[in-house]
Amino acid sequence: MATAGVLSPLAIPGLHQQPTLADMSKSGDIYNTLPDDADQPHVAEAFITGLKNLIKEYNVQNKFGFHLVHGHVKMAKDRVMFGRPMNSLPGLWTRPTKVDQLDLGGFHGHVFVLGANSEFHPYEFRQGPPPALNANDNAFIVAAQKYLELNGLAGVLGIQLLDQDTPGKHMKEFVLSDTDGTVMLPENAVNPTETYRVTGWNAVEGIIDVSGGESHAKTVKGTHQVFTGGKGLPDVGGEIDAEEIIVEGLREAGIVN
Repeated sequence: MATAGVLSPLAIPGLHQQPTLADMSKSGDIYNTLPDDADQPHVAEAFITGLKNLIKEYNVQNKFGFHLVHGHVKMAKDRVMFGRPMNSLPGLWTRPTKVDQLDLGGFHGHVFVLGANSEFHPYEFRQGPPPALNANDNAFIVAAQKYLELNGLAGVLGIQLLDQDTPGKHMKEFVLSDTDGTVMLPENAVNPTETYRVTGWNAVEGIIDVSGGESHAKTVKGTHQVFTGGKGLPDVGGEIDAEEIIVEGLREAGIVN
């Protein structure tokens, strides 16, 4: 395990400090410029091995992973991509959410991309406060920044703060529509589907081996979106109603029973 040297203080919004409204606006702007995952280049196995070595060296397999930098929707100016647990499925729904509907102290950054200033900034958020970080965690972040820049991967891969119940699980992500975000479900909770792009890599506890922790999948019908033909979720009264429509759409698409 690497030892943390003396580092300049890190102040990454959504990780080390509560994001400001300006930070959130920047996150939305960043997301709107991201390429689709299909437009990102293949990540060579040599680089995956390099990521594996970093995770192993700093022993952060239960806290950090790497993520393919990409987006799926174009958001209005006052929104960010925010994910929260679903009530009726063991998964997460991530969608454009108005900033003024969020408690700035009640969520954390989930995926972080390097900017031209060599600093990480979140472009996707998750419910709940960030975990406490120590000097070793910060040393890993600095090492990841240097590795990504040295290998020309700053716009291709970012760091991901792992959900505490997902290390070791293979998750599959389904795009709902051009406007409604995505649903992430454990592989063992969905019917067999075709994976068309691995988008996240983490390490399995006890094995310390980088694996494809997240992937995008087609529906059983072969489409990339659950709600096709340009149709998104109808205007419904609340979160529970919307989730019921999502679950029904997932069933109709053959993703869940």
